[in-house]
Amino acid sequence: MENKILWTSGFINERILAPISPLGWSHIGPLVEELALRDPLRFLGYPDAEKIPLTRLWRGRPYANALAFHIFYKVFSDFFLPDDAHRYFRDGDVSARKTAPYPPSIFSPRFLIAIVRAFLRDWRAISPWHNYRAWAREVRDQDTRVEALCARLPALRDAEPRALFDTLREVEQLHRGVLQIHRWSLLHADLTYGLLKRIGGNEIAARAVAGVPNKTLEVNAALRELPRDQFLAQHGHRSFSIDIAAPTFADDPAQIERLLPQVSDSPAHASKKIAPRGFWRRAMFDTVLPLAREYLALREDQRYAWQKILALARQIYLLLADRLIAQNVIAERAAIFYTTHRELENYFAEQISHDELARAIATRRAEWREYAREFIESPTASYPAFLRGDTPTAQAVTPNANEWRGRATSPGIARGTARIVRSADELARVQRGDILIAPATDPGWTPVFARIAGLIVERGGMLSHSAVVAREYRVPAVAAIPGIVDAIHDGEMVEVDGNAGVVKRPVRF
Repeated sequence: MENKILWTSGFINERILAPISPLGWSHIGPLVEELALRDPLRFLGYPDAEKIPLTRLWRGRPYANALAFHIFYKVFSDFFLPDDAHRYFRDGDVSARKTAPYPPSIFSPRFLIAIVRAFLRDWRAISPWHNYRAWAREVRDQDTRVEALCARLPALRDAEPRALFDTLREVEQLHRGVLQIHRWSLLHADLTYGLLKRIGGNEIAARAVAGVPNKTLEVNAALRELPRDQFLAQHGHRSFSIDIAAPTFADDPAQIERLLPQVSDSPAHASKKIAPRGFWRRAMFDTVLPLAREYLALREDQRYAWQKILALARQIYLLLADRLIAQNVIAERAAIFYTTHRELENYFAEQISHDELARAIATRRAEWREYAREFIESPTASYPAFLRGDTPTAQAVTPNANEWRGRATSPGIARGTARIVRSADELARVQRGDILIAPATDPGWTPVFARIAGLIVERGGMLSHSAVVAREYRVPAVAAIPGIVDAIHDGEMVEVDGNAGVVKRPVRF
């Protein structure tokens, strides 16, 4: 049966650029599956919500069952279908959602009763007029609890392992608080921005939502303006990944040094506002706009807040690593990221032996190094958009083509030198006026956006972090062109059309 499942990487491949560590996935994977996938199926009344396989790792890369998204999007009419839905359908064929086995109809009693129950149970998070207010309360509470847990870390250095696992359970509750609100914020961002585009067009919508303060831009400004120690005190929890194996800026301040050459002025926005023509179109646009601005800002703010919790979890696991070093299970702290949370619990409960854990770590370390090598060689081939069972089904772009089509995510046209960047370590190579080409970008890459002329990414859509920040910096951007990193050569001239979603090799005469 599982060999017939269609798996999609579209749900998470722009959030996790490279293979995720075993410990990193075991820490967040069950929560992502439960809160982002299984709960929504329950909300819709799907009868197999408790039984359907929903997530997996394939060669270190996370995948989600595409059927879940086909069910989610079946309830949307063509007009209201979110722009980013295409990522969960092979060849972007969103009409395939209409063949999903559930719901049989939006008037199905089971479906309607389930929707009403879900709304009554969690209406503050679900309502677009209340979700962002619920988030404001959640982040205030989260900051207080994270600060209290961080204050306990020194005492945990000499505590029994059981105290560390108890603290990790408290961290899990913090994750739940973020994700239970975040899942609805994402939906509201997708719907409201999609409506703005349908009413006013790509350029008008992009200009209208630009200039809203968010945490990603705040970190960029702080990197430019604050002394390093002060920057780390405020934003040191930031990382280039949601994988807890990735060091935070505070853990490895050298990452900041690589970003500093990229820091430039903040995005400048034109003071002149443009609006769609026609009274009713303007009225609809102005009604939706305030919500769209709220939720596009939350797209960045919620990632920033979540990374505070992830950074805290990382520190607790590293305290467990110190105990493994003392017991000669591992030789260095980083080796702990090749085990899983369950294995750690079993080891400290004396349910598996020293040698069993050491062998599991050594085996996975060799395996994950091979996955990392595959990613360096080809980000696309190593992380296909779809699997049928264990078999990749997505096709890469033709490498010798002169034109490719993707999704227009930030308007404008730019031409410049292609700069291929596969990871944050390569950001220092980007020069002013370059066209940045990457598998995807992380919010931590924001400083580079002030220098580039255009952006092309293999993954993501209208709500990816790369798209949100590109619109802020008025950088023309195109997303969703699998294989473009391999197809274009570093240093060649390339043109990006963020209006039409087209990338070209300019014709030379």
